[in-house]
Amino acid sequence: MTKNFIRFIAGAVCPSCKEIDKIAISADDQMIYCLSCDFKELRPSSIKNGSANTNAPKVFNLKDFRD
Repeated sequence: MTKNFIRFIAGAVCPSCKEIDKIAISADDQMIYCLSCDFKELRPSSIKNGSANTNAPKVFNLKDFRD
């Protein structure tokens, strides 16, 4: 049996409510959201990615979610 885990971005500060360590990543890696308030932000469609290796570990940068 698998459980649904919430994946957090360590040390991230919510731009809306300013809470620390409350930003999580959606299961499909396309959205970040805050557990303290209703902040949600979709990942931009044009992300700068220098590598097309699908076996590489997924590393998230909060700047990827910013315009």
